[in-house]
Amino acid sequence: MKGVVISLRDRNIPRKIFLDKLLQLAAESGIPYQLEVEGGGSSDGREIQMSPFPIDWCFIGAPEDYVHSPDERVHLKDVDAMIGMYSYLMKNL
Repeated sequence: MKGVVISLRDRNIPRKIFLDKLLQLAAESGIPYQLEVEGGGSSDGREIQMSPFPIDWCFIGAPEDYVHSPDERVHLKDVDAMIGMYSYLMKNL
C-alpha cells in the first residue's frame, strides 16, 4: 500500500544516469512509490543488460508478498500506482 516499487538494484545494477532520470520523474509524478534494494535474485532486466544492444532498464512493479508461491499477493492500490507510473514514464521519458 505504499506505492509502486522502483528497484535500485538486484543482482544487476541499472545505469545510474537512467535510474536518476526515473527517480526524478517519479518524484514529479505525484504517484506513490517506494525504493527497493535486493541482495540477490534478478529481474528479466539481466537479459536486457547482457544483450549486445545499448538499452537502459530498471525494474518497476507492484511490491509482492510471498513471491513465486501459490500465496503470492499484491495490493490493488500498488497495482494502480504501478499502472499510473508506467503511463507517466511512457509519456515523459
